[in-house]
Amino acid sequence: MTHWHILGAGAIGSFVAYRMHLHQRSYSLLHHHQDVEERVVVDGEVETALVAEPLHSLKRGSIEHLLLTTKAGQLLDALNLALPYLSPGAIIACTANGLGFEEAMRGGLSGRMLYRAISTAGAYRDAQNRVHIASLGRIRMGAADGSTEAPHWFCDSLEPLEEWRWEGDIARAIAEKFSINCVINPLTAQLRCHNGELLQGDTPGPDLVALCRESEPALRALGLWSGDPALLDTAVEICRQTALNRSSMLQDVIAGRPTEIAYLNGELLRRAEPLGLELPINHALVNALR
Repeated sequence: MTHWHILGAGAIGSFVAYRMHLHQRSYSLLHHHQDVEERVVVDGEVETALVAEPLHSLKRGSIEHLLLTTKAGQLLDALNLALPYLSPGAIIACTANGLGFEEAMRGGLSGRMLYRAISTAGAYRDAQNRVHIASLGRIRMGAADGSTEAPHWFCDSLEPLEEWRWEGDIARAIAEKFSINCVINPLTAQLRCHNGELLQGDTPGPDLVALCRESEPALRALGLWSGDPALLDTAVEICRQTALNRSSMLQDVIAGRPTEIAYLNGELLRRAEPLGLELPINHALVNALR
């Protein structure tokens, strides 16, 4: 059975480790800077303590499969810390939101392929650093080369987890999630609200309408949003489905942690600038949440 080292004992890393624990998959949950010996995961009325090991306790070259579950801004530092412990043929995957970090990541992989995973799972940490499972959601993983067949290590370790799926066109899936994250996450962070509070009954609130109307033309021009439904319609549906969820950006703001705004709306602004597109609402959000 494939053994995964999960680097990042935050909400998503603990969520993945907990699901592997339940399905009796082989894993190690790692941390690299905080003094953490365990992570308690709360799933309804059940609390499970998971062991969290320090990265430096591993033997050099011993990691064959690494899942990076840190935020986008911490990815490169986490990868650099993990490099001495990677085997020459190690498989590396990351779950971070956003775009704009891939080239820097690949530059440090020494020819190894970087796999991406995108998640709609809901998990958050409370004041006691316990991780609460809000919803299983779905996690899609894929390769940059568009491989349609799932590799053996995915089939024997991740596919048995009910929420994991192999995605042949991961680039499109990432682009769509990027687009949705750009219009939901920063608004919930700025307004300090749950996803469902961006709606007014069955209709979108004015902030969501304004941001979608500004962002969709730029996202379409950049090839990041190509679906038939309007961006606003899709955002409304997701807010309905995840009404009680707190976005990861809102969680970061509440906890006083850096947000991923630079890899979402900041990256949208960077890519839109050569097209001469002005996006004042996006600018204001980036300035407020940077």
